[in-house]
Amino acid sequence: MIPIYHENNTHGTAVFPLQVYSHHDKDGFFSVSQHWHEELEWICAEHGVLNLTVRGRSFTLHPGEFCFINSGELHEIKSGGPSLHHAIVFNPDILDFTLYDICQHSFIRPVTSGNLIFPTLPSVFSPEESQMILFHMQEIIRLYHTLPSCASLSIKIHILQILELFFQADCFLENTISSKEKDSQNKLKKVIEYIHENYAGPISLPDLAKICFMSPNYFCHYFKQEIGKPPIAFINEYRIQKACQILTDSELPVSQVAISVGFDNFSYFIRKFREYKNVTPTEYRSHL
Repeated sequence: MIPIYHENNTHGTAVFPLQVYSHHDKDGFFSVSQHWHEELEWICAEHGVLNLTVRGRSFTLHPGEFCFINSGELHEIKSGGPSLHHAIVFNPDILDFTLYDICQHSFIRPVTSGNLIFPTLPSVFSPEESQMILFHMQEIIRLYHTLPSCASLSIKIHILQILELFFQADCFLENTISSKEKDSQNKLKKVIEYIHENYAGPISLPDLAKICFMSPNYFCHYFKQEIGKPPIAFINEYRIQKACQILTDSELPVSQVAISVGFDNFSYFIRKFREYKNVTPTEYRSHL
């Protein structure tokens, strides 16, 4: 399933807004295109390799490694072959206390308000501290999937213990984004929304640049800097993701799939599909 640009899915329930997604990808096809959501997302790799892009920065997670995605950050995830990874997605308000005490003021509210944000990769932690964070994440995952007595309370305690480790190591970052940067990011999100809504038809570079009030040349530079790839590559990759969805959910001929996702050149579609998925569309369908 390919999420929309601004993910509006409900994660967890109204009384416990947390959900753990465990993805076992046996073929190496797992891919989630650029999107963002209000919730925090903590990702850890158990087997295989994950390739991530967060706010235009690309990096790789290997088994036993983890990362943090803050509220509103554009990100995408791809498997680098067969893999198993887990994503803990939750509304930070789950941590708030009704009683406004010193803990709420000094430790909880700065995180839930977004004044303090997580570094994507907590590289400043010692190996021992990293192992403790990984332990707490693994416990959250285990508790979520097994639901023993007091699971919700135990999960919350493990999240707070991770926050405690961050405060003890002084690893939180101050959110220093300016109003100008925020406005620029919002325009970029509108561009991605436009692509998601119009991928099946022609999309011109001048039209995308116009959304950001930029010249086409400057827009290309800005887009690649923020997303990690040129606009054309992003559009092609998104179209291929939509093609994968159609190949999975229907028996439509491959030539019709190409047309339905915006490729008017069948050979180009096949070439790009193989480039992004390492198989042809027919081979992809045969793996399902």
